[in-house]
Amino acid sequence: MKSLITEPLGLYGWKKAEPVLLAALLSEEPLLLVGAHGCAKSFVLERLAEALGMEFRSYNASLINYDDLVGVPLPDATRTKLEYLSSPESIWDAEVVFIDEISRTRPELQNKLFPIIYDRRVQGRPLARLVYRWAAMNPPPTDEELDEGGALYLGSEPLDAALADRFPYIMSVPDWDDLTPADQKKVLADQFAGRHEFPVAIRELVAEARKRYEELVAELTPRLTPYIVTLVTKLHAAKYDVSTRRATMLMRCVIAVHAAREVLAAHGDGRARSPSAPDDGDGRARSPSAPPDLYGSARLALLNTLPDRARRRLNVAELTAICKSAWELSMRDESDPLVQLMKIDDPILRLRKMVAERLAVSPDRAAVIIGEGIAKAKPHLRRGLALATYLGIRERANIPATTIELLADEIRDIISGDEDFTMSVTPDGAKIARAAGARIADANKRFGADSEFAQYHSNLLNSQLLDGFNDVRSVNEASADFESLWKEFGL
Repeated sequence: MKSLITEPLGLYGWKKAEPVLLAALLSEEPLLLVGAHGCAKSFVLERLAEALGMEFRSYNASLINYDDLVGVPLPDATRTKLEYLSSPESIWDAEVVFIDEISRTRPELQNKLFPIIYDRRVQGRPLARLVYRWAAMNPPPTDEELDEGGALYLGSEPLDAALADRFPYIMSVPDWDDLTPADQKKVLADQFAGRHEFPVAIRELVAEARKRYEELVAELTPRLTPYIVTLVTKLHAAKYDVSTRRATMLMRCVIAVHAAREVLAAHGDGRARSPSAPDDGDGRARSPSAPPDLYGSARLALLNTLPDRARRRLNVAELTAICKSAWELSMRDESDPLVQLMKIDDPILRLRKMVAERLAVSPDRAAVIIGEGIAKAKPHLRRGLALATYLGIRERANIPATTIELLADEIRDIISGDEDFTMSVTPDGAKIARAAGARIADANKRFGADSEFAQYHSNLLNSQLLDGFNDVRSVNEASADFESLWKEFGL
């Protein structure tokens, strides 16, 4: 599929983002570009406005005053309301408003941008002609840059959370280092090529994509609803900022991005979006390429809608894993054991439920759940959890060898029953040893010294005397947790 929007302008490395740009155009919802200086953020937006034939206003948020936007307020002839004495650069007749350097806006002005961006209003008055609200900012500094005092954009602040939440589309713009060597060479050569024009009429492309979006709303909403519900739960668990407003935006963004991908694919293949395939000019029918997959649209929309991008660098790998997991779970029946498990955000609680209820999940999934649960356990509780898990699943013949090896590595000293342990003679070591002895004696008394629990419990505590316990509290926690697991797992 060839590029229709960005490469024709001499912007290389942007092609993957074209569906997001077209989605923002067809939906007429606010768009925020996040990228380094010199990435052509302003250029692409100005050229799109020009191609759409719309009245464009560009403002540098670090320099303007509110009066620059709306004019000077003056009482009207009746002195009952205000009129604005405006200039040709004021916002009133604009069809497209672009606010550059929005992360450098003074707080008092930032608050006044809310109604312009989201409601197309100023001081409660509608901006009748305003269609598109676009903005751009430099990337927020990372924690490491702040700690080291090496932040590149010292005047650029993370965007206010409420303001960021007004932008359904928050798109990362590629920098030089994001380009392939081939694209870098094209960028260097293209600077001498003069003005470029779009190969398609942008107005017609937007109209076609908007029509396709309207068709897809009824078709995709039932399929996407369980995905969005599952996705938002997982995003919250991973500490991403997703408001109720953002959840509804997510639904619209996925559908809009999918509509945009379909239309771009059709035009990029040199064909109109229709059931019949065109020919190649020699009378032979050309097979259209496969339509874009809905999961790909969901992932692309997710990576370009989260308001967190306006405040920190996103972990793309983590978000991709969250998206994939939510997608797979949303296609399963609610009664599926895996769905029940994956709704539990805490990996340890998820593992405990799987073992306690002997839930039938596939060996590969069980292996992942076990590995994640063991990895998240506190050091002094990890060995007891591994032992109880092993005892709870040992009757399953299909547990992967790597999982058995993981558990065996944790519980080797317990299973061996070796009681020749070297104990520390320091005061703290003596206290820990006495605490372990007291817990072992108590368990022997209540369960019987020859009982299976008492023997495993004794070996568990003794095996950690050398390096598993830091204090008496950790001994008591390990003992109590293992007894709780023993009962919970029905051992």
